[in-house]
Amino acid sequence: MTFLLLAIALGLFALPLVTRPLTSQGRIRASGFNGAGVIVGFVITVAVVSLTSPRFGFGFVLAVMLHELGSAYACRIIGHEVARVRLIPLPLLAAPRSDRPFGHALEESFTALYAPALAIVPMVLCFGLFPILAPIAPMVANLLRVTAIMLGTFNFIMLLPFLPFAGGRVMRAISGAFWPRFGTTVTLFMTAAFTSAALRDHSIAMALLAAAGLQSLWHRRQPEQAPLSSNEALLVMACYAFVLTVHYLGGSWLLNGLR
Repeated sequence: MTFLLLAIALGLFALPLVTRPLTSQGRIRASGFNGAGVIVGFVITVAVVSLTSPRFGFGFVLAVMLHELGSAYACRIIGHEVARVRLIPLPLLAAPRSDRPFGHALEESFTALYAPALAIVPMVLCFGLFPILAPIAPMVANLLRVTAIMLGTFNFIMLLPFLPFAGGRVMRAISGAFWPRFGTTVTLFMTAAFTSAALRDHSIAMALLAAAGLQSLWHRRQPEQAPLSSNEALLVMACYAFVLTVHYLGGSWLLNGLR
């Protein structure tokens, strides 16, 4: 019960993230909700289910939609007129998140971290409700637990330092403030680690993450935007480390099982 009360308090403290007035008139559009998008989304969901279990498929769909809604809302907060909720948030399969480029690396870092930070609230609430509902509604409680684990797992993967993931965009912004090659170095290290794990454990999941790291090396073009100052970079780094750690803890049961 104490954990649930703390989770509810966290939700109340997070209300300003979604209730603050927007800076301009605009709209959030849906993108990719067509035949091709639905088919690709179905195939990806089936792949996730095959690597995990059918119950995790529900959590995966919820995690993707929450991430997309949060990212689009973050674009609207910083003043973009049009922001898109994309069914398949992949560069070659969906329209850009916004029609306007980010003028400052701090704006891009904010939009990259907003959705994962927002996902902490439902993840913690689901974990808090699990022990309360387990004795009286075990199926519902187990679904909430699985959803919380998938929220943590999905957002942890999105925060890996691989472009075009959110973590790669944050790492690129931090690197621009200190050492431009820092992001590439981290990407190479993480890719080597996932490749080693894939070869050692014969893990398909680790091989897919290694492939994500390799493709990240092709995203070399630097956006034309004002860089972070040293103080801004330290603040972004602290927020990134906190959100990454929380989601790793939330998804650790599934992440450890993917080895």
